[in-house]
Amino acid sequence: MSDINKLGLPIVLLAALWGAVSTTLSFFEIINARRDIMFELVDRCGYCSDQTLGPLEIYFTNLLPLTIGNTIFLGLIFYVILSIPRHMKIEDNTEAKHLKSACMIIAILPAFGVFAFVAGGIFDMVMLIRSLK
Repeated sequence: MSDINKLGLPIVLLAALWGAVSTTLSFFEIINARRDIMFELVDRCGYCSDQTLGPLEIYFTNLLPLTIGNTIFLGLIFYVILSIPRHMKIEDNTEAKHLKSACMIIAILPAFGVFAFVAGGIFDMVMLIRSLK
């Protein structure tokens, strides 16, 4: 592998990881704010049928799309990081194994994010259904 590829690879991996972390933290902040608003409305007026935006509208137009979107984004980052070794032309088998191992370890973070946001989305849905009964 040429020196320029050796230098560029860590930068690509770092950029992918930074993008995933930065975006996930932004999504997490927005999702938590929408969840707080939604459950505040549930506590105050239940379905809030007299308001333009009730808890169900907030869930279906904000919370659910943000959760699904972030899950898809993290899944794509996970896939991209895992597919990097296939696209690199590495002649040394030891370096190829190290690259594959590094990519697998780095991909743990977006994979964990996928599972966390799916679990959080399911939890939010269950709590909303319970609260509105």
